[in-house]
Amino acid sequence: IIGYLITIKPLPILGSASFLTTVWYALVFKIGFLLIVPSTWFFLRGYRIRDLLPDWKLSFRSVLAIIFAYVLGVSINLLQGHFSFILEVADNFSASEFIIRVGIGFILPLLMAAIPEEFFYRGILQTRIEQLLGRIAAIVITVLLFTAWHIPTRFLLSQGVEGYAGDFGSVLLGTGVPVLIFGLLFGLLWDRYRNLLSLIAFHWGIDTLPILISMVGVDY
Repeated sequence: IIGYLITIKPLPILGSASFLTTVWYALVFKIGFLLIVPSTWFFLRGYRIRDLLPDWKLSFRSVLAIIFAYVLGVSINLLQGHFSFILEVADNFSASEFIIRVGIGFILPLLMAAIPEEFFYRGILQTRIEQLLGRIAAIVITVLLFTAWHIPTRFLLSQGVEGYAGDFGSVLLGTGVPVLIFGLLFGLLWDRYRNLLSLIAFHWGIDTLPILISMVGVDY
């Protein structure tokens, strides 16, 4: 439904290029459905944020782990040369506009992807399935649902590295396979360490450059 709404009335944030940075996708599909709705259920059930952070304590080591996770995530796209897309179009904007776009592009993947997806898929869903069916089933089911969540919008809207609209094979290859791999990694890390903040930082780092690129008007 959100995919069709984007095709009818995209509402791109600051005229950004990708459907990922439209009001429908970022604010409704991600923040609305994966953060606001689940967190309402979460708190009404009597849970607290601390329940997602067992044994986590603020220390130099824990902060360093978060920073390392973010840098590692950014490096995945940085090593592919994706930062060059931003440099190529920097002169198209005034200094103030460029700073605003970069600032939004930096914060948006944290708010629309990293926090909502890790909170819901790992913090809530995988944990509760594990209680019912065990660790392996929880990881497998959560990864499959996490992957499936990303497919329909790409099938309707994607026009680049994530696949091409209407071409299911390209979407499976460009979106399904990478999301499955990273979803499995997130699931295994959550199963082993229960460190949600580092997972959020890692996820944030992975999504930072693609969102930055979209915010400066490039749809790759």
